[in-house]
Amino acid sequence: MLSTKKIKASPQSPTQLVSSSSADMIASNDDILTLILHRLPLKSLLKFKTVSKHWLCLITHPTFRPHHNSRAISGLFVCRLSDITNPKYDFLNLTPHSSRAPFKSLTFIDDPSGIKILQSCNGLLLCCSFRSNRLDTPYYTYNPTTKHYTVLPPPRHSSSGYYSFGVSLAFDPSKSPHYKVICIRNYDPELLDHYQVEIYSSKTGPWRPSGRPFVAPSNVQFENGVFWNGAIHWVSDWGDSLCFDVEEEQMRDIPMPSGDGDVRLYRYFGESGDHLHLVEVYGSDKLQFDVYEMERDRSGWFVKYQVDLNPVAAAFPEMVRGYADPIDFHSYAFSILCVVHEETDEGSFMVLHLPNKAIRYNFKDNSFRKLHDFAPLRSRVGVGGDSSLEFEYFDAYQFIESFACV
Repeated sequence: MLSTKKIKASPQSPTQLVSSSSADMIASNDDILTLILHRLPLKSLLKFKTVSKHWLCLITHPTFRPHHNSRAISGLFVCRLSDITNPKYDFLNLTPHSSRAPFKSLTFIDDPSGIKILQSCNGLLLCCSFRSNRLDTPYYTYNPTTKHYTVLPPPRHSSSGYYSFGVSLAFDPSKSPHYKVICIRNYDPELLDHYQVEIYSSKTGPWRPSGRPFVAPSNVQFENGVFWNGAIHWVSDWGDSLCFDVEEEQMRDIPMPSGDGDVRLYRYFGESGDHLHLVEVYGSDKLQFDVYEMERDRSGWFVKYQVDLNPVAAAFPEMVRGYADPIDFHSYAFSILCVVHEETDEGSFMVLHLPNKAIRYNFKDNSFRKLHDFAPLRSRVGVGGDSSLEFEYFDAYQFIESFACV
């Protein structure tokens, strides 16, 4: 006769019981779980959205704010010269660890003309169909982290004779989960220096005119707007520049370092870490220049960094042209793709484009290292050959990881 024995389950140890009860308590307490999720990196949060419907609701809730530097620049997209349609992008990784490019071309929607980036702003990209600057051109907002996008309705005056001189994105996730898009169009096809502001809001919807038409010089670069400190800023080729306060909906003049009457030879104009920077370089052989920063009240500029690129030219002799380029008037082939303001000045740097490569230049100790090699491609800036450049600052777009809704 076979004997049978009762097998007793081994009792759980006190440690196992505590661990199990702790996990159950956290899982059942949304406040504690949300605090933990706040401190996770965005890539982990994207994966944890698939754990359960409950976690998905917590992570995608409009009030959820990940506890990380929402202004930290992870990389740069640079637009390669390509065919008439479907622009290609190289990705410059600015983090200490390896990272895959979020995309090489924008295919989030089937646009027969292809899609190009117009502007990056705190994690969102403003894009448009690769067409002309007509007001009936389709515009999109796209989050490259979440892969979500929105097709914007056409501006109000999308009829013949009306053109967009510039469309800019205004988004500050520290103040609101909503964004606005600012369009500068001509007020009357017969009046070339008269403009009208139109605004689209992700919160309220349709485009609407803002204020009365205004007069501005033709040298204001409306196509390269930069959002900083609650306003869109546009640099001009001479005289004062302009900014548009998005909340008050007022256009204002802003002073520039070179003063009235001087032709402005600016090499960079952009925002990073909630700081607005400008670089002007005068003289064809200048390798020493200042990086300006705008005062918070927009009353003027001050010198933030001083740059000496002579050691860079010695290390990379291909940047020495030996002649003044007939397009950019400089004897040295370099452009500034981005000024990156870190939490401390010791870590702040700029990304330079030299022929066929990008380098990282640290402001504190003037050290530099190569970041990226570009595949040879026909030149945009310069006359061609080994000393030509392909990108300027307006060809580089910041990648900031974000959970922002579009």
